[in-house]
Amino acid sequence: MTQEEIYALAIGHIQERRRTAERLQETRTAQIQYEIPETAELDRQLRSACLDIVNVLGKPDNKERLAAIERHCQEADAMLRKILSEHGYPEDYLHIQYTCKECDDTGFVDGKPCKCLTYEIGKIGTEALNAHSQLSLSQFSDFSLSYYIDLPTEQYYTMQQDYATCQRYAVTFSPSSAGNLYLYGGTGLGKTHLSLAIASEVLKKGYTVIYDSVINLLHTLEQEQFRKGKEVGDTLPSLLECDLLILDDFGAEFDTAFTRSMLYTIINSRVNARKPMIINTNLTHQEVRERYGDRILSRLISSSQILPFYGKDIRLRKKAENGNR
Repeated sequence: MTQEEIYALAIGHIQERRRTAERLQETRTAQIQYEIPETAELDRQLRSACLDIVNVLGKPDNKERLAAIERHCQEADAMLRKILSEHGYPEDYLHIQYTCKECDDTGFVDGKPCKCLTYEIGKIGTEALNAHSQLSLSQFSDFSLSYYIDLPTEQYYTMQQDYATCQRYAVTFSPSSAGNLYLYGGTGLGKTHLSLAIASEVLKKGYTVIYDSVINLLHTLEQEQFRKGKEVGDTLPSLLECDLLILDDFGAEFDTAFTRSMLYTIINSRVNARKPMIINTNLTHQEVRERYGDRILSRLISSSQILPFYGKDIRLRKKAENGNR
């Protein structure tokens, strides 16, 4: 999805909110006028006053007339509020209730994009990037520590701590304070499962999450880098600005100058901006150093909570268990 398509979709969502709010206000007005007939006359007076204001604005020496209309509006509005309150309704029951109080669901404040429009653009862009991911496939309740019970005591305790840390990270997540998690260990030990479980919980809080393998994200970035002028999305800003970025299978991508440079840009930018990341890798610290150098390893290790994973490939164990049934 291109940035133009994302922007158009975001504007469409906000405009639909505005139309919904206006339709709801019309429904409430009709309901109240049916239940309390005297409000119909007050509403007519307020609408008439609005037309009078438009007509008077273009005429000379209109200050006294405008002041008189304003007083009349205030009196009618006060009477309407009083009647609504006496009948058990909120005083502002007939006001249009926009979702965003700053821009009244227009998407703009003083000609500049409102934060609700910026959020909607980020949300749609995130959903587009996550369209082919597995975000809905893992929950904390599906994660079983029984697969680690035969580990040495210290390693089993570490896995218990990893599980608890990931749960706590999800429950307390805030983009301004969450920090980074660095999960490392062999294939099939639960790193992706717990990362997806975190993503699921963070998404429920209304935050933007981008999850994908490093291979897929770098492939998208490379296409955009070398196909300028074509209608492609603008992925890098989304990766840098989303509330939580989860990079899965770090180290499984092709090692090129482009991938090293892009990974450093993403990691360094988010660390500097204090934006949370979760990194999953099968590589040891030494293998990361040999592959990327001390610069990337240092940024990752110094800015992250390190969670080592132990055990045997759970996917293979599950396959064997199912085959024996």
